[in-house]
Amino acid sequence: MKPLIDVVTLLQAKLANGTKAEQSLAAVILDDLPGASSSSIAALAKKAGVSEPTVTRLATSLGLDGTRELKIALAQAIAIGGAYLSSEGEPISLGEHSSIGTISNSAIRTINEVSEILNDELVETIAKALAGADKIQILGTGGISSMAAELTEFRLFRLGFNLTTRLDGRLQRMTASLANTSTVVIGFSLSGAASSVVDSFNIARQYGAQTIAIAPPDTPLARCAHIVVPYRYVEDGQVYKPNSASFALMTIIDIIAYRTTQILGPEIVDNLRRIKQTLTIAEDYDSTLPLGD
Repeated sequence: MKPLIDVVTLLQAKLANGTKAEQSLAAVILDDLPGASSSSIAALAKKAGVSEPTVTRLATSLGLDGTRELKIALAQAIAIGGAYLSSEGEPISLGEHSSIGTISNSAIRTINEVSEILNDELVETIAKALAGADKIQILGTGGISSMAAELTEFRLFRLGFNLTTRLDGRLQRMTASLANTSTVVIGFSLSGAASSVVDSFNIARQYGAQTIAIAPPDTPLARCAHIVVPYRYVEDGQVYKPNSASFALMTIIDIIAYRTTQILGPEIVDNLRRIKQTLTIAEDYDSTLPLGD
């Protein structure tokens, strides 16, 4: 398998440090990636004021097998990172589109979307599965999914569960191989295609574990899960704004943790008391503060 090539970065390097002909050609391509990807080699060379063989030499110097691969690489760059290639920056204002309003409104909108994908029956099913588990494995790969996995551990460990959280792909698979019929495996993936989490679900299932996916519906992870929270994040095109999916996942986690706590009932209250007692004595902790914070 050939290594992935970031053709835009390579062309930017040619623009800065290449020969005069390479600089001219790179400038023309970077100025209009869609046009360059669809232009004939003759048209591209003419526009840059270079010979056609120069286009071929540029392609090979980028590690590509000729001009055909160059055009394919340009098309891939547009498809994958088009929004980031064309962005000219967003206006800065102090009105309704200020950073405060943008992020706050996005968070509120994202949290409200959770009520559309969750229902009491689904939450009850998940909470009962967790409450009855002897072991819970929590898996997440990638930025937000990893954060969600760790937050889930933080929400559930104080209830006295036997928890294992894995972010590394190999460790996820190894941990899944230790599952049994009293194990519940929770997996997070915004794409629904994180291969290590999908593999771990399939491994755990063969040993009788119950699997819960927080992932888009009809994705590899959703298809191999017993229970699915069908959350799909859709990019809003604002390239400077942080991904707001974290607010949705935090809300889903808190809803599930809250209902699980209710099901467990009084038996977990002493766990919370012991945590508060330990922190207050060991760290001169203000007992009026939130538990564990």
